[in-house]
Amino acid sequence: MSARNRRRPATRVIVAIAAGGLAMVGSACAQPTDASTGESLQIVLGSPPPASQIPLVYGVGEYGRDSGLDLSVDGNVTITGTHTDAVKTLSDGDAEVLATSFSAILDARERGEDLKVFCPYVSMDDFVLAGANGVDTAGQLFEPSTRVGVDSPGGAGAIVLNALLSGIGESRDVHEIPNPQIIESASARTEAWATGRLDATVIHDTQFDAARSTVNRPVLIATLYENAPGFIKVAHAAEADWLAQNRELAARYCATTLRAMKTLKSDFALFRAAVGEYVDEPPSEQSLRELYDHPEVSVLDRGRRTLRRECGIHDRHRDRVGGTDRTDECR
Repeated sequence: MSARNRRRPATRVIVAIAAGGLAMVGSACAQPTDASTGESLQIVLGSPPPASQIPLVYGVGEYGRDSGLDLSVDGNVTITGTHTDAVKTLSDGDAEVLATSFSAILDARERGEDLKVFCPYVSMDDFVLAGANGVDTAGQLFEPSTRVGVDSPGGAGAIVLNALLSGIGESRDVHEIPNPQIIESASARTEAWATGRLDATVIHDTQFDAARSTVNRPVLIATLYENAPGFIKVAHAAEADWLAQNRELAARYCATTLRAMKTLKSDFALFRAAVGEYVDEPPSEQSLRELYDHPEVSVLDRGRRTLRRECGIHDRHRDRVGGTDRTDECR
C-alpha cells in the first residue's frame, strides 16, 4: 500500500543520523552487478512516519533526484502498520530497504534473515510511559493488578519501554511484567488507555496530550527524550547480498534522509509544511515548535559507540533481543 494511503498522526522531535552509518554498508562490498536501479528501489517502513521521522519520506520526495535517484514517495515507499508486516514485505522480495525498529531487525536476524544495518539513526522520539488510575511509578508496572499496554516482542513500543525502564533505574524489564496487554499500535494503546482499559502504556507525547482529559489521574512516568537520549529506535537494513551489490545506491538513498534532516531542522516553516503534507493529523503548532526547538543530539563523536551499545540494547538487556551480545550484527 502506498504512503499516501497509510499516513497517520504525528509525534515529536527530529531525527539525527548516527555518524558513520554509511560505513555499516561495509568497506569490502562488491561493485554493483545485478543491482536495483534507483527507479525500482522499494523502501518499506515499519510504521507511518511521525513528525519526528518526516525526513524518511521528505528526503525521498525532495532529494532523490539530487542524489541521482529517480524516486517518489508514492512510487517507492510502502508504509505498513507493524514491524512484522514490514519485515515480511522485505522477506517476500517486495522491497529492498527496510526502515523499522532496531529490535525488529535483530529479531529477524535471529530467525535466519541475513540482514545488514546501514544508515542507522538516533530517533529522539516522543514516546512516553503514561500512567493512570494511580499508577505513577515504574515499580507499579510489576504489580499483578496493573494492566500494562505493551507492543509485541520486537516492536518499537516494547523495546522503548525497556529503554525507559533502564533510563529511570528500573532493573526489571518488559518480559517480567505480570499483566501485559499486547497491543501493537500506539494509537490502539492510546484508545485503551483513554477508555480505562489500561493503567500504564507506551504512547506518543501528542497522544498523551490529546487523551489525558478522559483519563483518571493521567501522569507521565518517563519520557524517551529525557530518560533515554541517544536511543536507536529505528534503522535502515537490507539483505546482505543486495547490500553487497548496491553499496553506492544505499549510500545515495541514505543521503536523502541526511539532507532532509539537516534542511528541515534549519527552517521551521518548511518543517511545518512537510508535516502538513505527510501527516494526516499533524500535532498542534505548539507541539511542532517544541519538536523543532528540541536540541539535537550530536552523535558525531559517539556514533559507532552508540550503535554498538544499542546493538546489545544497553548491555544488561542483551537477553531481551535474543540472549547474546549481538554487537557485530550492526556491521
